Amino acid sequence: MFQLPNFPTSKLPIVFGIILFVLLAWAVAPPSSFPIKSIITVPVGSGLYALSENLEEQGVIRSPFWFRTAAIMLGGERGMKAGQYYMSRPQNPFVIAWRILHGRYEIKTVKLTIPEGFTVEKISALFDEKNFPYFDNTLFEKAAPEGFLFPDTYFMPVTATASSTEKIMRDNFIRKIFPLMPEVELSKKTLEDIITMASLIEGETNNQTDREIVSGVLWKRLKLGMPLQVDVEMKTYEFPGLPANPINNPGILSIKAALTPTTTPYFYYLTGKDGKMHYAKTFDEHIINKQKYIN
Repeated sequence: MFQLPNFPTSKLPIVFGIILFVLLAWAVAPPSSFPIKSIITVPVGSGLYALSENLEEQGVIRSPFWFRTAAIMLGGERGMKAGQYYMSRPQNPFVIAWRILHGRYEIKTVKLTIPEGFTVEKISALFDEKNFPYFDNTLFEKAAPEGFLFPDTYFMPVTATASSTEKIMRDNFIRKIFPLMPEVELSKKTLEDIITMASLIEGETNNQTDREIVSGVLWKRLKLGMPLQVDVEMKTYEFPGLPANPINNPGILSIKAALTPTTTPYFYYLTGKDGKMHYAKTFDEHIINKQKYIN
């Protein structure tokens, strides 16, 4: 049986203090299995206890208890940020807790601008141009919801995957659309219909005045059961009703135009060779505009 050396009673507190210090230093030191030069994942929605256990399993920390203690001391028990973190070198649980609290991922990001009106397929192609090694184009194009990926400038981690990219862009869409939801409810239209209409407007116009006028024309034609005859989506040309889904990912101005159409006497419009929109009240006037501005 192990026995402590026979120290004088007066020196026992010092001995126990040294032992306690050594044990504490061991507990907070990075484990030998620390994943140097690799990426570890902090799952979305992880509670502090589950996160500490997860980090222990990934070999990042030696003691879940001391990680939880560090997180609580830093005031971040509920503020841990999910994502992927690059571990360039061994770090103790206090440093790890601080990094996760502040979202210090230490992963290279790439500036990626998604223009208004880009389709899921076009967005996917941007990731090929920028070389994202973990991005699955096929999966993204199959799973990402057309119309609900917000066009914006993003700083994407080079470790972005199809699912993480979809989540980032959908979360941004939710943030941007949230202030408009009272208007959506007042319109008595579904959000899906608003976004689908906005996608048509996005493909047809290039300024806000025309967006709102075209919005009024298309909603009016829709109400009367007339074919929308929108060139950017030929299946809307012959049949009444909106497309089953958005045809691209519209920007906030087109979404606002879909919500605030301008009432006019027009039923037809076209974009001439001069780059301007020309409107007509009747089909005969529309034909004249075609001959005048297109042919």
